[in-house]
Amino acid sequence: MFSFLINLLLGFVSYILVSWPREILRAVFSKFTLKNFYLSLGVLNPIRYVDPVGFLSFAFFDFGWTRAPFVDYPKSKRRELVTYSLYGILSSFSLFLLYGVLARMLLNTKYFKVFYDAAKWSLTYAIVSLFPLPPLDGSRALLGLLPSKYYEWYLKFNFYGILFMIGLLILWIFPMIMRPFISVISNVTKFIVFGNW
Repeated sequence: MFSFLINLLLGFVSYILVSWPREILRAVFSKFTLKNFYLSLGVLNPIRYVDPVGFLSFAFFDFGWTRAPFVDYPKSKRRELVTYSLYGILSSFSLFLLYGVLARMLLNTKYFKVFYDAAKWSLTYAIVSLFPLPPLDGSRALLGLLPSKYYEWYLKFNFYGILFMIGLLILWIFPMIMRPFISVISNVTKFIVFGNW
């Protein structure tokens, strides 16, 4: 039981490394002004993007999601929604490479597992984020590309998106969809960290 709790705690640290720096990088990629960027850092606390179900999904299934950042949809331009989503996905890919290199450098230390899981989960989240399901970035990108007549309908679906995700998880649909992806992601992560498949 104790080892389980320790592993869960280490997993939570990995989850924070997946979620929080992702939003900081997104802010950088979004070309915030220096003043606005520092103001954003004051708001971007690590707990803000923790989704309990998303974290447990990562811990037990090796895939999951974080709490979606607030987006003022009525005031957002369509193009901004698309680029904002792409920056989130790009951030996850960047973190995957960073954590993979760090895990390789810390191979025989107690920090290895934290960075290895953070690398694997960052790559997983980048791929999962492509799915057009709320609260994932793919849903915001799709929203930015939809014709105006479908915009409001999809916004309503967006509101219930997290319940839909939980439903897919409970019915074991999401784990079945992700199984082949997880295998490839594990191999790619091993290649970055260990240099072999």
